[in-house]
Amino acid sequence: MQIKQIVARLCLPLILILAVGLTSFELKHPYYVGVTEIRVDSKQKSMNVSCKLFVDDLQAALHTIYHKQVDLSKKDPVTSGLIQDYIKKRLIITFGKKVTSLNYVGYEIEEEAAWIFFEAKLPSKDKKVFVVNTLLYDQLEAQTNFIHCYYDEVRKSYKLVNPDNNTQFEF
Repeated sequence: MQIKQIVARLCLPLILILAVGLTSFELKHPYYVGVTEIRVDSKQKSMNVSCKLFVDDLQAALHTIYHKQVDLSKKDPVTSGLIQDYIKKRLIITFGKKVTSLNYVGYEIEEEAAWIFFEAKLPSKDKKVFVVNTLLYDQLEAQTNFIHCYYDEVRKSYKLVNPDNNTQFEF
């Protein structure tokens, strides 16, 4: 028997076993990333905040913490309340020494991600923005959160990798 035939006979069963084995596992996204955008409009004395998280990660976190099955594709007041509570406890934005009170606006699903929206009035004219962001940290050790902060038209960004959970922007 030729070497090629021997190798083919040995490799074919191995390839089939690997193919069947890999398709039997649920494939998850290989990275854990969230994005938080903070947009400050100093003339309007207002701020818009949006958080983008993978739907499956957010649903798992809500289930773990609140012990409720959550399906983000079905918008209802209970789900909105859980999302609002979860994010408000894990995203703290401070101007100077004044904490911003975030008002929940809602959320939208975009492919595999959920965008969650908040708005707020600026608590002060201070241009130092301190952000604490621990979104999904209690669920995923490998979570990374990107923070993009726009003060009027000036943008600054920072990458937080679990367990690092805060940053400061000065404009």
